[in-house]
Amino acid sequence: MPNKNYKTMKKILTVLFSIVCIVTNIDAQTITANSIAQNLVKQGEEFVVTVNISKCDLSCFAQYCQQLPEGFTAQEINGGSDNANFYFEKNKVLFQWYKLPINRENVVLKFSVKVQDTLKTGKYQIPGYFTYQINNKLGYVETLSDIEITTK
Repeated sequence: MPNKNYKTMKKILTVLFSIVCIVTNIDAQTITANSIAQNLVKQGEEFVVTVNISKCDLSCFAQYCQQLPEGFTAQEINGGSDNANFYFEKNKVLFQWYKLPINRENVVLKFSVKVQDTLKTGKYQIPGYFTYQINNKLGYVETLSDIEITTK
């Protein structure tokens, strides 16, 4: 018959295993990202992009990146970074957190995009992605809706 310490250890290990399973159950099915912007813009105009990220309980290192085509430039909107560092370089919009906000399940990002006066008429797709690190593993979620912009 097992001794009392063995039973106690077995209960502790069962509880720890359950906690590890719950913590590692955060996956790409529960984390989403989408971007919203007007889809018809004239050359020389600006428009606002809003990105909604449902991050669940994540509170780790993360970043959101959106690749803009040539002829588009981006600027941070005051108060639109949701405590992230904003960068725009080589046509990439980047919001980076060393630790995601822990007091809520969603973050909202906003930035403005200016279209060059000389940009060709046509449709442009602007893909984005949200990456995060949890338990020394990298997670990746593509923006659910690409933005199509037609200049005229």
